[in-house]
Formats: sequence, C-alpha cells, structure tokens
Amino acid sequence: MPDIYTETVSRGFFSRLFGSIFGILLGPVLILVAVALLWWNEGRAVQAIVGLNAAASSTVELQDINPTPGNEGKLVHVVGPATAKATVVDSDLAVNFPDSVAVARKAEMYQWKEKKESSTSNNLGGSQTTTTTYTYSEVWSDKAIDSSQFAHQEAHANPEMPLHSQLYLASDAKLGGFTLDSATVTELDLGQSVTPDAPGGWTKNGDQLFKGDPASPKIGDLRVSYLALPTGATISVLAAQSQGGFAPFTTPNGYTIQLAAMGNRPTAVMIANKRHSESILTWILRGVGTAAMVIGFAMFLGPISTIASVVPFLGGLVRGAAFFVSIVIGVPLSLVVIALAWIGHRPLIGSGILVLAAALFYGLWRLHASRSPAPKPA
Repeated sequence: MPDIYTETVSRGFFSRLFGSIFGILLGPVLILVAVALLWWNEGRAVQAIVGLNAAASSTVELQDINPTPGNEGKLVHVVGPATAKATVVDSDLAVNFPDSVAVARKAEMYQWKEKKESSTSNNLGGSQTTTTTYTYSEVWSDKAIDSSQFAHQEAHANPEMPLHSQLYLASDAKLGGFTLDSATVTELDLGQSVTPDAPGGWTKNGDQLFKGDPASPKIGDLRVSYLALPTGATISVLAAQSQGGFAPFTTPNGYTIQLAAMGNRPTAVMIANKRHSESILTWILRGVGTAAMVIGFAMFLGPISTIASVVPFLGGLVRGAAFFVSIVIGVPLSLVVIALAWIGHRPLIGSGILVLAAALFYGLWRLHASRSPAPKPA
C-alpha cells in the first residue's frame, strides 16, 4: 500500500500580491525564452528538411558491402548481415551471450517514487489555502530516483543504483567489411529477448534475472533483461564511410545524419522515417514554446487577478479573463515568431503563416468582443 501524506498551507493576501508582482518581472523573461525557443526550433526544422533532401540526393548505394577508398567520407547506404565471432560478455554479472553481435542490458531497481497533487481554494479577503497530497509508491525504474528531493524523506530513502542500462558490443562486430560501432548499433531497435543462466545471488524468472525475491520485491532489489542483435541478422545503415566503419555524415548546411534499422530498409524509407521523427520533435517544441508564451503573459497579468481575488468569485472571473487575453496575445505572437523564422528560408510558407496569425488574432479578438457586455447608453 502506498504511503500518503497531506499538508495544508495558507497564504495571506499581501504574500500572494508580492508573489504576483514578481511575475511582472519573470513573465517577460519567460516570453523572451519562448521567442528564442520558437526561433531556434524553426531554424532547426528548416535545417533538417534541407539536410535530409541533400542526403537523399547524395547517397551512394553499395552493392558490395565493403569500404572502398573512393567512398571515404561519402554518405553510404549499406544493407547486409551483422556478424561477430567474439562472445559478448556482461562483465558486471559475468554472463555470456554467444552468437550475438550486440546485447542491450536494461537494469531496473525497486525504488520509492513520489507523486505530488495540489488543490487551491481562494478565501474571502484574498487569502489562499493550498492542500498538497504526497503519495509514495514502490516502483521498478531503470533510472535512479533521487529520494533526497522528497518532501517526506523519512522511510522513503532509495539506495544508490549499482547497475545501469548498457549496450555491449562484440569486439569484432561487422557489417560486411565495415566495422560496427556502438553509436551505429544504438540506432537499432533490438527486439530479440535473450536470457542467460542466473549467476550466483540472482534468480531467473521468465526472461528476467532478479536479485531479490521476484514475487515480493523490496526497495533496492534489482532486475535485469536483455535484448540482442543475433549474428546473421540483416541490418541497414545510412551514414558516412569513415576509416573502415561508420560516422555521422554532415550535409552542406551542417545537418548530421547517422541512421541504422533492422531489416532491409531502402534509403528513401530511412530518410522518410527520419523526416517523420524530426516533424514530431518540431511540433512538440512548438507546443512548448507557445505554452511558455501564454504562461509568460498570464504571469505578467497575475497581479490583476490577485487583487480581484479579495472577492473569490470576482477573482475567478478576472483570472479567466486574464488567461483568455494571454491566449489571444500569446498564440498569434507565437505564430508570428514561427513565420518570421521561416521567411528567411521559405518565404512563401512564412508569409502564409503570418496571414494565419493575423486571422487568428482577429478571430480571437472578435470572440472576446462578442462575449463582453455592450456599454450602456448615456
């Protein structure tokens, strides 16, 4: 059963007002950070588009999967079986993996995890009451959870994690005549589960090794699982030929590419998948930048709603109106920043985004005006 703690804290009106005034200073800083993030992200997106287009047109398709002097430094596409004669060894557990080119170890430890939930209510006179609930549960995690940051550290201390996830590569790993390196293999989605015999002090349970009782784990217990790249498995690599192996390829505009995939994947498919992942990242960062912009304006307008919260009902209305105004300003401004970043690289697309930003700003402003009460005649 999880451990649950509840704390209630009250803040007076003047304390809240001082905090909101601080937002007047912090809000513009957050807006500037949002502008910088959006601008950088669009530059990164354009660089990826141009770079991937250049990569698609400059790839050397190798029929003979062996490095040749004429291809040194060029972007090559290689498809073939991964091979290795040396045995892969996890030296931490002293277990071997024959007939494997590479093995990825996933190490997890049973740890305490803190979950924090807060609810706030405004009181007559402008004070505020915040109730925070801390829930501590036991979970398996492949990342060390720092219990020193917990609000209630007593009885919830996590020990130091003795094992971490790691990739092991055979010393003679090859793709045809090319040497395989860790950076290239890391790009592969290894899917074959392998489980060695349990070493001393460990227990084998299904496809995992446990140090502790699998049925009733305790804080500090470990479990390990492995995924392998078997000898003879077909892989595809799109990278620069470098000294008999692979390295990141840099396009003329500075974009770097080093891709690998399981199976026979044509160049066009590998580049299309990379375009898709770059597009997802671009939209995520656009959302983060836009949210930061809106929050920055909301912080700047915070003192207005704090003063109005002397009457809780009125404070809620003013807070909602301030947040709506923040959206009306923040979202179109984010589109303007995105458009300006694109204009230098793609003028037609950038101009279209500017028109969209103006239309959105006008539409939101009209919506706000239609919801506002009409002034009474004198």
